[in-house]
Amino acid sequence: MMQSNRLHQLDWLRVIAVGVLMLFHIGMVYVPDWGFHFKHEASSDQLKNLLLIISPWRMGLLWFISGVALRFMWNKRRDWQLILTRSIQLLFPLLIGILLVIPPQLYIEMTQAGKMPLDFGPFLFALYVDPQHYFDDYQSGIWPHFDVNHLWFLRSLWQFSVMILLASPLLTSKWGLKVTHFLSKHLKIQFGISILSVALIETLLAGEQIREVYGLYFLLFGFLFGSHPPFWQQLKASWASISLFALTALVLLQGAFEFIWQSDPLQNNTTAVAIGLLIYTLAKTLPVFAVVSIASRFLSEKSAIINQLNPWVFPIYIFHQTIIIVVAYCLTRYQLPMILEGIMVTILTFILSGVAIVLLKQFTLLQAMFGVRLATTFYDSPVWRSLIVICCIPITFKLIS
Repeated sequence: MMQSNRLHQLDWLRVIAVGVLMLFHIGMVYVPDWGFHFKHEASSDQLKNLLLIISPWRMGLLWFISGVALRFMWNKRRDWQLILTRSIQLLFPLLIGILLVIPPQLYIEMTQAGKMPLDFGPFLFALYVDPQHYFDDYQSGIWPHFDVNHLWFLRSLWQFSVMILLASPLLTSKWGLKVTHFLSKHLKIQFGISILSVALIETLLAGEQIREVYGLYFLLFGFLFGSHPPFWQQLKASWASISLFALTALVLLQGAFEFIWQSDPLQNNTTAVAIGLLIYTLAKTLPVFAVVSIASRFLSEKSAIINQLNPWVFPIYIFHQTIIIVVAYCLTRYQLPMILEGIMVTILTFILSGVAIVLLKQFTLLQAMFGVRLATTFYDSPVWRSLIVICCIPITFKLIS
């Protein structure tokens, strides 16, 4: 039997996942070595250890949540209309994000690197109208000098969602349901498959392929198991032991980071590298299940505050990184102590996100542009629906080419 009632813990998890991601991206401004679009002059190696607590699994949680949500959409509507609706929900905000949200990040990144002599206004003119030679070193992206930055998640989410929906007749066939229903009752087998899968991903792939296939795995996992009640019941019953194993993995990760990856003698030691890979695999896998199990145990009740926040999680994801980078960039001129500046960036990021939500609430078109699911008949209008579909055609062909 499939889960039909709303899983309120998913609402909590959406808010928690994006909140964690915001804090992670704020931290990325102040850690050395780890690539980001803007870096503070001062940095903290100790902050790396703090970010390691959330870095390995933060995206896995988002992918899992998205997979469960996709399954519930599929349970309600199993036709080509779902692919079209999902495409509009993801590609139109992705297009808006690339064209309007990401450019300030590019300007600040290029300015800090000493490759943008223009002020912001002339930069925008060069970006949209007359690039000249300014972007010769920034040709990667969906289009030349129009990259996705943190919105890579939306790009890949659309691609993988379409793949899963096209494969759904096989995945949800009689035999497919028998297999997933059996596995949903056996967490140990699920954990074993997940750990082995992530280990193979880390071993056999490289670069961006790792994050992409890792995301596909947890998206597919959420789609396959998210609507099986035994899966949630098992998680809820085992939350303490799962959390203990996850915490152990994260503690071991700190040790691996200090004594293997930061140690010259052990960086080339085959045994040490293999141990580090195993620990990292566990840290990318077990905390995802731990957070979900804790939410299933303690956050399964409806919350009025979470209900109010939940519709705005998607737009906050779209513009939060730009807010962080712009605020941090503007504050650097005051040469504040790093800790004080970090606190101010955090406070201002959440305040400005709230201001953006208030602004979005005033305009239905803005809500559609930033992925808010509308209760109105906006998408039922043939004119608006046709315009949005036409706008999404170029980016659709680019993503499938």
